[in-house]
Amino acid sequence: MKLKISLLLTCIFYFAVFPTFSQFVIKGRVSDAKNGDPIPFASVGLVGVNQGVTTNFQGEFFLNSKYSADSLFASFVGYKKRFKKITRESKLQEVNFQLEPTDQVMAEVKVYSGENPAFKVLRGVVRNREKNDRSKLTAYEYDSYTKMELDVDNISEKFKEKKVMKDIAQSIQKFEKIAGEDGKLVIPTYISESIGKFYYLENPQRKKETITKTNIKGVGVKDGSVVSQLVGGNLVANYNFYQNFVGFFGKDFASPIGDNWKGKYTYFLGDTVNVDGRICYKLDFDPKNAIDLVFRGQMWIDTTSFALVQIDAVVDKAANLNFIEKIKISQELEQTSNGVWLPARTRFLIDLEEISKGSAGMLLKMYISNKDFVVNQPHPLGFYDVASEVAEDAMKPDSVFWKYARHEPLTTPDLLASALIDSVQNLPIVRTYVEIAELVLSGHRSFNGLEVGPYISSFAINKVEGARFRLGFRTNANFDKHWILRGNVGFGTKDLVPKYSAEVNYLFSKKKWTMAGIRHSYDLERVGLTPDLIGDNKLFYAFTRWGAFSGAFFRRESEAFFTSELAKGITLTTSLNTRSFDPLFRFQFRLNPELGPASAVQDHYQEAFATVELRIAKNVTFLMNGNERIALATKRFPMITLKYQRGFKGFLGGDFTYDRFTIKAFQTLRLGSIGRSDYTFTAGYTPSNLPAPLLFPHLGNETFFFVRSAYSTMSYFEFVSDRYASFQYNHNFEGLLFNRIPLIKKLKWRLIASGNILMGSQRTENREIMKDVNNPLRSKFLDQYTFDSLDPNKPFAEVGYGIDNIFKILRIQAFHRLSYLDHGKPQRFRVMASVNFSF
Repeated sequence: MKLKISLLLTCIFYFAVFPTFSQFVIKGRVSDAKNGDPIPFASVGLVGVNQGVTTNFQGEFFLNSKYSADSLFASFVGYKKRFKKITRESKLQEVNFQLEPTDQVMAEVKVYSGENPAFKVLRGVVRNREKNDRSKLTAYEYDSYTKMELDVDNISEKFKEKKVMKDIAQSIQKFEKIAGEDGKLVIPTYISESIGKFYYLENPQRKKETITKTNIKGVGVKDGSVVSQLVGGNLVANYNFYQNFVGFFGKDFASPIGDNWKGKYTYFLGDTVNVDGRICYKLDFDPKNAIDLVFRGQMWIDTTSFALVQIDAVVDKAANLNFIEKIKISQELEQTSNGVWLPARTRFLIDLEEISKGSAGMLLKMYISNKDFVVNQPHPLGFYDVASEVAEDAMKPDSVFWKYARHEPLTTPDLLASALIDSVQNLPIVRTYVEIAELVLSGHRSFNGLEVGPYISSFAINKVEGARFRLGFRTNANFDKHWILRGNVGFGTKDLVPKYSAEVNYLFSKKKWTMAGIRHSYDLERVGLTPDLIGDNKLFYAFTRWGAFSGAFFRRESEAFFTSELAKGITLTTSLNTRSFDPLFRFQFRLNPELGPASAVQDHYQEAFATVELRIAKNVTFLMNGNERIALATKRFPMITLKYQRGFKGFLGGDFTYDRFTIKAFQTLRLGSIGRSDYTFTAGYTPSNLPAPLLFPHLGNETFFFVRSAYSTMSYFEFVSDRYASFQYNHNFEGLLFNRIPLIKKLKWRLIASGNILMGSQRTENREIMKDVNNPLRSKFLDQYTFDSLDPNKPFAEVGYGIDNIFKILRIQAFHRLSYLDHGKPQRFRVMASVNFSF
């Protein structure tokens, strides 16, 4: 009887406090107050009532209840919990939350007996990886929709006073209203969307993305051809947390379900939750060392298959990264017909910090929606040859197509972003900013079909030319899609000799990248520092034009070439060249060295030669930029270049018949938490007897700027070989060591190490060619330098160590010379610097 009375009183009290009403609905959206990005998987519930929901991937929620309450809450790991009042009278209410990010981490969990219960779940994930990981499929493909937006955020009151901000004040007011009562203002500068298909082949690994339609609008976007290849998203944001490391920005972030999960993270196992009809374990994870390249966040694991169903992973400001306020990856996976899980939705956010006080930051947001999965139906290998294909009419406006093709309709902020970009991009001050940015990034100033530059080579001062002025140009696809023109003119105020270059190329095919061209030039160069030896390091080449300019010579060169991609990653290039060598220093070589001092000598020469080059770059990805293409990277395999040159005596004025063979291999190695390495192996051989400049001069460096391809403690023109092999190795430990030192780790410095070794020699015949006829005991090649031979049994070696990421952009490195310490006047120890922009 007492029990019945007690139960009756309890019911009376419950319904008095929480009276039942007819059904009512609350809907809304949960977003990040700082950047406006939706927060998927957030908890929303009625205060005092055990009823709640989680937001979907768009941050939206829909709560249907028969119980009334006076307030609603929203919460998520890494954000401050928020409460809002609701009315009891309204049957349909809309309540939006803007959550403030917080530095609070997961609460400490103490386990007094046994192990952390989350470990059992994680072992299940690792044990079932073979069944769930998409990389175990032979192939897969799906339809994909991508939306990308670039915003200006962290806008201070001081920044709002700038002229450009006042010019768009009315549009800004609209965005402030959208941001909500707790949200911060963000101003969109670029928005794009694309529709296409993504294809993946496991062995050999190939990725391909086809873009059917793109819709691009942005401040400063003149030609969307390059952007169209990036907006697909799957080539750059196809993240797989089953791998040990998730890579972006050239960094490797340890996965919370990778093999080293226990060494990198702490975990807390929460209650099981229902995720789209699946009962899932909810796991919170935090890094053991926040400055490491790791994530924090939450993930949901299926209780039956131990598959990753959802994950929300964040890299915050504490990590050893530059210019990054926050990185966030949210991913929702879907099980395919054969049990493997593929990403159905991915949301990627990068919040870049402001460069200086009072300036603004940048915010990149990407959303990818995938559907209609097809697995284990690979296409022929040739199908994957072109990694990114954009349909000819992809950029043609088609509002009807977009209305039905989008996986989800555009939101109100999306529509207003598009309108704001239209009003901003036509402002004169904005156009000026865009032109300055274009000049800094590309080195050229664009005038429709013509680009003037590169400006880094426009001026120099040296002892030979005095003040050197140079003006160059190139055409782009706006001029013609097949014909490409390049050229430059220059002169020095001291020598008053005109220099020039002219080049005409024709692009036959973009798919196989087949091109032919001719070029003629006349310019001042330096022995051992010519563009063909330095390579693509245009900054170092520009610096070599300054100063004493020792080893100077005039070169007149003509070239005809043909290049074509024979197969995926295999490019063949052939050329026919003539070159002259007219030195401005005392130079001579023996025409008949076998006659000794009686031999006739010559102080200049002409060469004519043919070159065949084979470049093998497996898994390389290219972007097509009008009538140029940009190599992004090769993965897992070295880039190998094989070259053969044949010189012809008597043909086109050539003075020598010779053969030259070279091989070069370059590779970047991802070593996970240990850091990243790269190595360059080169070797060359010529069986011919030639003057020293036509052998293999080894690249020294007498500047204070570190150059990866040069020997830092070797002087210019110090050594030359007719056969050689070299190995250059560089390693960046990232934060592996400095992250463990309390006072240093806040500086985010990174330890670097280098090692270079060179083996080479010259045959007696080649040394005799360079003997001075007036003094046979020495080879007088230059007034100041001698091209000596290396001892075939003694390598040239040097090691270096230093600190990268000083003030986020500076690299200081010391080098020790380990051999040939008595050769001339060597610099046994050198300290060098370079500017290095990296995340």
